[in-house]
Amino acid sequence: MVEEVNVKHALIDEDSIFDLAQSQVAEKIKDVRFLTRGLNDTYKVVGKESFYAYRIYRHGWRNEAAIKFELDAILHLKNKGYEAVGPVQETGGLCVKKIVAPEGDRYGVLFSFAEGERPAINPENTYLIGKSLGRLHRLSNGFTSEHKRGYSIDLTHLLDEPASFIRPILKRYLGETAVEVLNETVRYIKEKLETANLETGFCHGDFHNHNMHLYKGALQVFDFDSCAIGYRAYDVAVAWWNLLHNYKQEEKECWNTFLQGYEQEYSLGEENKKALPLFITTRRIWLLGTMLQNRDVWGTNWIDETALELFILQLKTDRMGMSKDWES
Repeated sequence: MVEEVNVKHALIDEDSIFDLAQSQVAEKIKDVRFLTRGLNDTYKVVGKESFYAYRIYRHGWRNEAAIKFELDAILHLKNKGYEAVGPVQETGGLCVKKIVAPEGDRYGVLFSFAEGERPAINPENTYLIGKSLGRLHRLSNGFTSEHKRGYSIDLTHLLDEPASFIRPILKRYLGETAVEVLNETVRYIKEKLETANLETGFCHGDFHNHNMHLYKGALQVFDFDSCAIGYRAYDVAVAWWNLLHNYKQEEKECWNTFLQGYEQEYSLGEENKKALPLFITTRRIWLLGTMLQNRDVWGTNWIDETALELFILQLKTDRMGMSKDWES
């Protein structure tokens, strides 16, 4: 007996990507290699003279309008001289290709390939990274698109929505007390941020060294998949969160050089600076909620009492720091 099954996420064959890429560039495509799987699937496309990256967006993650907003933003920045890795379309037609997959419609975009390597975290590079984000914020002022992104980087997106995925897991593993810690943290952050005079504008949404390459002394920034209009301080806080989370030994010196670089290009302002610790905690909540929402990407083996207890401990520790900053 043959059972009919539902497909949640299909891996598109490299031969199909070969044909899609070849239809968009004039040069001869030689090879396609599956590169990485995450919220989207990415393939490295090898041409006779150039390399490309073909991204297949996950079904249900971004619709066509949201992707076109992302591409509009990248092209706006590139037209202003910013070092963003952009879409490729040499042969005319649509930049965004609709792909009929077993799980439903998906969309594909061919991008240039970022040469170089992920920048190491050191004071020299974090100065460049900060300068790049400041430049991004400055050059994207006034950006608009006729396409709807579908969300903003606001407190609903960053706190309310991810918390809705976290609460049932906390209750199952740690009980109501842990849920109350989350609820109180979300309430406190929203209370403080909703009354603060914070700058909003176009944001990358995931700006750290994993989403850029350093080549001949210059940064090339890619993966604008989390971009939207929202809190600029959150964009800055993501870079700080990356240092705190992944580069603890280098964090203090490199955070200072990051800020120096940023403010060479753009003024953060005192109220936005004051909000940064709140956005560090916000990033923790957003990331955990996103991972729980997309378990077909990250799996479930990591979900246990130890991981969730660490999350709650981080919220409590963060809250102590918040109180010093906001209630002294």
